[in-house]
This record gives sequence, C-alpha cells and structure tokens, in this order.
Amino acid sequence: MDASMIRQHFPIFSKPEKPFIYFDSGSTTQKPEAVINRLVQYYSYENSNIHRGNYPLSNRASDMVCHARETVQKWLHAEFSDEIVFTKGCTESINLVASCAFHTWIQPGDNVIVTELEHSSNYYPWNYHCLQNHAELRTARATPDGSLDPDAVLSLIDQRTKLIAITAMSNVTGFRPDIKQLIKEAHRRQILVLVDAAQEIAHNPLFVTESDCDFLCFSGHKVYGPMGIGVLYGKREWLNKMAPYQYGGGMVKEMAQGEISCRPDSGKYEAGTQNLGGALGLEAAFDYLNELDFELLRKHEKELSSYLRECMGKIHGVHIIGNTADSPVLSFETDHLGAYDVGVLLANAGICIRSGSHCAYPLMKRLGKENICRISLAVYNTRQEIDILAERLENICRKGRR
Repeated sequence: MDASMIRQHFPIFSKPEKPFIYFDSGSTTQKPEAVINRLVQYYSYENSNIHRGNYPLSNRASDMVCHARETVQKWLHAEFSDEIVFTKGCTESINLVASCAFHTWIQPGDNVIVTELEHSSNYYPWNYHCLQNHAELRTARATPDGSLDPDAVLSLIDQRTKLIAITAMSNVTGFRPDIKQLIKEAHRRQILVLVDAAQEIAHNPLFVTESDCDFLCFSGHKVYGPMGIGVLYGKREWLNKMAPYQYGGGMVKEMAQGEISCRPDSGKYEAGTQNLGGALGLEAAFDYLNELDFELLRKHEKELSSYLRECMGKIHGVHIIGNTADSPVLSFETDHLGAYDVGVLLANAGICIRSGSHCAYPLMKRLGKENICRISLAVYNTRQEIDILAERLENICRKGRR
C-alpha cells in the first residue's frame, strides 16, 4: 500500500506552509477529493429536492439518493435498501431508536442494558428514556484494562430485558467486544441488540445479516464522508413496527379522517428535507474506499497499529492504556505531564491527537483516569509520521523528568 499515493487524494495534506500530522481520525476523518468534488458537483449542477417534483432535475436527484441508499445497503450487506435510514449522525440514529422503542414496546419496569465502554451517544439516550419511562438502565462493567467480558453483559439479562446497546469498538482503548456472541445469546432470549459502529465503520467490513444485529448506527464523517450525515440500519421488521420519530413532509403515506398512515419503508423516519448532498458524499466515500481496495487498506492500518504500539512501548515514561494489539486506536498517559499538556506540546510540533475524557465517562471512571491522550489512525497515516510522533514524545517525556 503506497501511503504517499493515498495522501495525494486528501487536499488537507497538501498544505506546504507548516508540518501537519493528523492522529485524530477517531474524532473525524479527513476528506478525500472525491468526496469534496461530489458535494461541489451536487450543489453546483444537481441541487434539487427529492420526491417532490415532476421535472428532470428533481427526478434525477431522487434517483441519485436512492442509489446512495443502495450503496450503503451493499456496504453493510443488508438485505433490503429500505432498511437504511439517513440521519444527521450516529447520535441521532441512537436517539431515534431509543425514542421509538420506548414509545412502541419498552414499558415501565422493563430494562435496557448498556456497557461501560459506551460513548456518551450510546449511554445518555438510554439513561434519559429509562428515567422518563420508569424503566431500569443496567450497565455492564468493564474490566480494569478497559475490555469487556461477554458474561458481564449476559449476567444482567432477565425476563424484562428488552434491548442491549453496545459499541463495536471502544473509542478510548480500541477494544472490540464479541458482538456476534452477544447477539446470538440475546436473540436466544428474544432481546434486541443495537450496535454503535461509529468507531468500527472505517476499519472493518460490517455484515449486518451475518452478525444478525437488529440495529446498527454510524456517522458518515468518521468514514471519510461529510459531516451532518449518518446512517441507521434497522431490520425491516422493527422499522415497520416502531412509531415514527418525527412528523412532517415525506413520511406520511396518507391521512384519512384525522388519522395518519405512515410510509412503511425507511422514509417513515426521514421527515422533512434530509441532507441529500451528505448522502451523496457518503456514497462517494464508500466508492473511494472500494476503488482503493478496502482489504489492502485494512492490512495497511493493522501494520501501522502494530508499529505504533512497538514505538510507543519503547518510550520511557509513556504508558499505554488497555491491550488491543490490532486496533487503530491507542490511548496513553505519561509519568510527569497531564494529557492536555502533552496534547499542546505535540500540537506545537504540528501533531494532532485527542486529549481529554473522550465522551466516555463510565469507562474513564472504571480506568481510574480523568484525562488521557488518544492516537487514532487512518488510511492516510504513515510509519514516518509515527516516527516523528515517537521522537517528539520521547523529548517531551525527557524534559518532563527533569
């Protein structure tokens, strides 16, 4: 894999005026020119609302968004394109399911299970709706190193458990729970499972029919697509049963005698005008990854992940959080400097990392940390960048020991 060739596809790396090394792709990925050009093309020459006009421009836009939905369907290996709902991001996708599920089948006295690995977006919506509806939120405990034993989740299940919401990859340690086993055991007990794939989507193929998850969510901006576009995959059975999330134009099939009949497909959850350009930009991101050969990209990332851990492990005063050898996410702390200090000192050298609690407060509490540093890799990173990071961190730690 020629990383230098890949970097040429990302305009942000062409800025010559100062060093720029980006290790914060877990927060948001940079955008390839193919995605940027797709947005420009749409808003310059194809802009129209969909399913509302009988003129060629509108009809073409309708067809393009339909094709984008089918592209996402194929990427997730979903059975039907109408199982793909466009949202504004992973957070909205999870809030949508939480709101609709409580309105439809989760009753007072029932319980929902989450884990301590969850991002705030997959914790607080369930916490809020449990409080509002007199249901119980049960939280599976992580281990002290930030991993998760499947039994920690399964042991919380009882006859009133209705749904389990779990991340596919921790945004702090990069740990990947055994999703397939959890889904299998949950379904054996007639419990639904929602998977937060925000961190995993850019790094591994997701087969929703193989994993048999009931819902899966991700944000486009974490997989080289635009901000403001996200996806909710839901099995057709559950999307048809759930109540709508919002009401407005486009989601109503008909109205007779004051009663609203909603569309049976994914349009039921897409009231109003959606981020159509974002949907096309997301499609362009998936097309870009396919053109590069996603399997080669995965191999490149794994090699970088291994090399990163090797280099970080040699730096005196640096301590890696967790034990996830093949993950593109690595968190660490240093002996003598706080996370924000390290982040600023690296930023002064043109190196971008994430410092803080990472919107993962239960896990940070379990780890016994307030703030840590995080490095998150992507297809455009190189071994040379890791060498520069390691050298700079070595200097920071050496000065901190004085």
